[in-house]
Amino acid sequence: MRQLLESEPFVSVAPILNRAVSSFKGHNGPVMLLAAPSLIGALSIAPIEAALLDLGLPYRRRFKLESPSNGSWIHILGPAQDSGPQYISEPPRLSLELALVDGLVSSSGDARRGPLTTVAQAHAIAQSLAPDGTRVRRLRPWLISGNWLHSALDTTYDPVFTALRDILVEEGSVRIATMPEVPSIELSNTPWIEPLALEAVSSKWPDLDLEGRARALSHLMRPALSRSTPSTARMEELGWHRVIGPNWDSDLASDILRAARLWKKGSANLAAHSLVDSLLGTGRSPKYE
Repeated sequence: MRQLLESEPFVSVAPILNRAVSSFKGHNGPVMLLAAPSLIGALSIAPIEAALLDLGLPYRRRFKLESPSNGSWIHILGPAQDSGPQYISEPPRLSLELALVDGLVSSSGDARRGPLTTVAQAHAIAQSLAPDGTRVRRLRPWLISGNWLHSALDTTYDPVFTALRDILVEEGSVRIATMPEVPSIELSNTPWIEPLALEAVSSKWPDLDLEGRARALSHLMRPALSRSTPSTARMEELGWHRVIGPNWDSDLASDILRAARLWKKGSANLAAHSLVDSLLGTGRSPKYE
């Protein structure tokens, strides 16, 4: 896997995260992992916990809103805060906040900025802690889940999402497919798609040439053009750029929707723990347990 902390989106936060990783690797006591009992909180804790499990390092997980007080900890802060990561060495304490960073540099040299979420930062930490860890590798496709959930894709092009997705594709952690190529897909975020129409297109997809596929997919997605949502950027991802992990029968956007449903069933704390447990066990949302 490509080292995330050496890639363009992580340039501004890499020094802090590298120092934190070095300290946590050499720390003797248990590390407390804390986050709000939210979808972003669970998606941020999971990769770090995966790394600690792969290394056999002691830790505790807690979902609560209050700030930690004693001991060594990694604290996931909410999306409303955007100052980037903050680190104290004695004892090692790391707070992860969203950071606005340069995602891509255009051919003219202009930097395009976007959100580096706590989820992406957590995956970078996990990779640095346990680069060959089985659980860390299995969770790799979820690297971009924080950016998928961020509002940047609803307003404009998100260069960080694109940069991270390209890293995943280049290293072989995911592949990109069109909507008709996804065997098991959630359609609740594409209400303009008729299930029977999608099924018909999917069934004949292997027999269509490039022009036929373009025409069929454009026909499926056309009703979205008259809607206020989704944005053009998100519509392109939903129709043409579905992200699929190794041996997945579904795509990341569908898995995120399935994960989000846990919070509609009751306790936020229970939902957060259930999602992390599922991700650590299977690398997927709970449907796949």
